[in-house]
Formats: sequence, C-alpha cells, structure tokens
Amino acid sequence: MNYDLSKVGIKKDLQYECITTTINENGVKNAGAFAFKYLGEDKVFCRIFEGSKTLKNIQNTKEYVVNITQDPLVFTYATLDCLDDEYYTDDNDIAILKNTPAYIIVNVENIEKRTPDDFPIKGDKNIFFITGKIKEFIINDENAQAFNRGLSGLIECLVNFSRYKIVDSEKRKEYMDRLIENQRVIEKVCDEKTKKAIADLKTEYEKN
Repeated sequence: MNYDLSKVGIKKDLQYECITTTINENGVKNAGAFAFKYLGEDKVFCRIFEGSKTLKNIQNTKEYVVNITQDPLVFTYATLDCLDDEYYTDDNDIAILKNTPAYIIVNVENIEKRTPDDFPIKGDKNIFFITGKIKEFIINDENAQAFNRGLSGLIECLVNFSRYKIVDSEKRKEYMDRLIENQRVIEKVCDEKTKKAIADLKTEYEKN
C-alpha cells in the first residue's frame, strides 16, 4: 500500500526528527527523539543505538509509533527520558502522544545490528538499523509538518553570516566551523534546494 506522507512534509529518502514512542511488556510507555526516514510506498527506516529503552521495546514488541510534532517540550523531555504519563493517550496497548499533530504506527520487519565502525559517530555501542512497514497513518492537524533539522542549521549559518564582517578572526573561524558541520548534516538529511543554499552561503563566507 502507498502512503502520501507529503501531507505532513515528508519526502522519500530524507531524514526527519520525530518522537518515537513504544510500550514494554508491562504497559510502561516510553518516548525518544530519533531520526526517521521514509523509503517509499509503505516502508520506513530508523537507526537506534543499543542501550535505549526504545530499542529494547521495539525488539520485544516489533512495533513503534512515529509522532510528528514540533513541540519543543516534547522533544526535550523525550530526550531527557522524563516525558510524563500525562503526555500519552489513554490507550493501554500502544504508546501515542496526546494531541500529536500526526502519527504513524509501524510494524517492524527487520532489525539489523551494525558495529560502530559502520557509522559516522564512533563509540563503543552497536547501532541497530530498523526497517518497518506502515500499519496506520493518522493526521490530526492538517497543518502538521515533520521537522528537518537541516533547515535549522541553515538558518543558524545565515544569522552568523549577518554578523560575519563585524566580528574578529577567531569568531569568524568559529562561524566557518559551524557552517562546515551544518553543511555535513544538510548533505545527509536535506533536499537539493537546502543543499544548494548552504553551498552558496559557504561561497560567500569564503569571499570574506
């Protein structure tokens, strides 16, 4: 079955920041902020490092929910692992965020363990590549839009550029370093327009 995720701003093969919610065998709900990628038709993908409650729950239940929101408190509390029960719906068998603008229920089809050597972020923990199939796609708010962090990086670089000519050389180097890092992220997660925008901006940076 094909799903039109473009209704919430999601394009195929790009990466979006969403809140992944899961439930364990005792009915305890959990939320984590993880990147999400739509592979087309009804296929989705995410990557999660070992040791997280989210990964353990997915391994046990073979199901998770992608909550599409831009609520800053939800992102913060999910990352800090302190999202209270009041943020969830009253469903007993699934974890869904209350008042989330849109959500996707995913059935997991494959979980593949990769070593740190296979991933740009080096560490001592393995990472798991999780491929799933969309079971249900619900839009509660027609204005729902998934968040792509590359655009935030571009905006930061534009703000820095507006100050570039009035700061000292040390601060200029800091701005350039940030731009290079943001460009790395944008090349990984963004569309061609955003990639061109950061490339053009870098050219302007290098003229000064």
